[in-house]
Amino acid sequence: MDEDVLTTLKLLIIGESGVGKSSLLLRFTDDTFDPDQSATIGVDFKVKTLAIEGNKAKLAIWWSVIRLQYMEGDGCFHS
Repeated sequence: MDEDVLTTLKLLIIGESGVGKSSLLLRFTDDTFDPDQSATIGVDFKVKTLAIEGNKAKLAIWWSVIRLQYMEGDGCFHS
């Protein structure tokens, strides 16, 4: 573990295919953009260290495609 990192924050991004999760997160973590980005199969993962008010925090980001269907009968999301 990095001695100067105060904490590790974990973030899970899920959503429909083709909405731009990978593009958004690659821009945030690597400052890159690929207009021909292929679809994520399974799960992808990136880490970025941020400095906030002089403290370092590690942000661990996982993202995946998960189809969600809203069930009107019970008002809940189901995968």
